[in-house]
Amino acid sequence: MQVQTFLRNKIKRQILWNGQDFVFERYKQNDYHEMTDEVDQTFELRGVFHEGGGYGGMLNQELYEREGSREISKMKPMIICLYSDVSKQIQMDDRVQIGDEKYFVVEKNDVKNMNIAYEISLEMVEELPQ
Repeated sequence: MQVQTFLRNKIKRQILWNGQDFVFERYKQNDYHEMTDEVDQTFELRGVFHEGGGYGGMLNQELYEREGSREISKMKPMIICLYSDVSKQIQMDDRVQIGDEKYFVVEKNDVKNMNIAYEISLEMVEELPQ
């Protein structure tokens, strides 16, 4: 129990010092469960934006060429935040803007199933040209 308290306080302190505030938006759905352009709810959350690496953090894309293959790895954008801030608020397909880029939530994971922190995995929203 002391280990969990230590880890919770350590993560809370890092988020307080190095974190930033994010505003997540949830859009309304029509009768066919398709997203509309109308914002239904907004949530404010403090966390640390980072690009994941290591286990589960790399997105591997393989390109096959004529004489062999080549593998390209890209980092996955993520936000780490406290378990108590996220547990029931954030859902899949919620959107957040970070700098000039827009992302939507593709996954949220309870880190090590300790109920201390969540890793929110993001994917860049690709807008179609008009």
